[in-house]
Amino acid sequence: MVSLRALHAFSLLAKHGRAARAAEDLGVTPSALTHLLRSLENELGAALVIRDGRGLALTEEGQRLSSNLGNSFDQIEHAVEAFRRRSRTELRISTLSTVATRWLIPRLPDFQEKHPDIELLISTSMRVVDLDRESYDCAIRLGDGAWPHVERHQLWQEDLVVAFAPQLSNGDPNPDIKLLDKLKLLHTSSRREDWPRWLNGTGLPHPDQTSGAMFESRNMAIQAAVAGMGAIAIDTRFVEQEVAAGHLVVPDWPRLSLESGYWFVRNANRPLTRPVSSFHKWLMEQSQQPFKAHEAT
Repeated sequence: MVSLRALHAFSLLAKHGRAARAAEDLGVTPSALTHLLRSLENELGAALVIRDGRGLALTEEGQRLSSNLGNSFDQIEHAVEAFRRRSRTELRISTLSTVATRWLIPRLPDFQEKHPDIELLISTSMRVVDLDRESYDCAIRLGDGAWPHVERHQLWQEDLVVAFAPQLSNGDPNPDIKLLDKLKLLHTSSRREDWPRWLNGTGLPHPDQTSGAMFESRNMAIQAAVAGMGAIAIDTRFVEQEVAAGHLVVPDWPRLSLESGYWFVRNANRPLTRPVSSFHKWLMEQSQQPFKAHEAT
């Protein structure tokens, strides 16, 4: 019986015209490729390749066999790849941009390692998606949890702390709170009330609440804080990487807990699928522990 591996080696040589490229595609050494070709020639009782000045070339018999094989192995590879794609399960998730970039995505390598068959499709939006009408399997929402027709589980209660670059306190990670009067306050257009909330909630004044720049997103405001442009009032989870790396400090100043929180939600009227259940369980675990950079194996 003719070896399919040897036939594959021959088809790759015919396709690429170069033994080195054929060996690379097959995952063998050039000498192993030559051995497979000789084995095929012995099995078929015909000379299929010859060595010329440029390397290996097909004989007339080899060209005839190549023509008869056509693109059979390409078709096999395409069929296998299509089957692999069908065997993967898609999970469609909607969330806020800040949650995705600052909290979710840095943790996703851990989820992928634990669930390699689940393909995540993540969409970000400022609006609350309609889980009845839209094709999302689940979402991470910000609010008080009072949404109708959804199953909800709180991931964490939102809070606000003050963070700024260490050079603004001369490297002191826990300066006296009087330093706040000297810091410019950085704002985000979609979260204009964060600084007023923190100042009012803690009872601390500031001589000029509009002293700092306004940014379109919290991601931009965080980068501005890292650059030393001023201080931000931010949820602790969104700056944990910068704090761990020493790019920002969060002094032991008052922490303000808000009434809102971040929630895992899904349509309660739909069956609970394995991908959704796995993602929910993983999210709950991640929300209870500090961020740890994923180490590739």
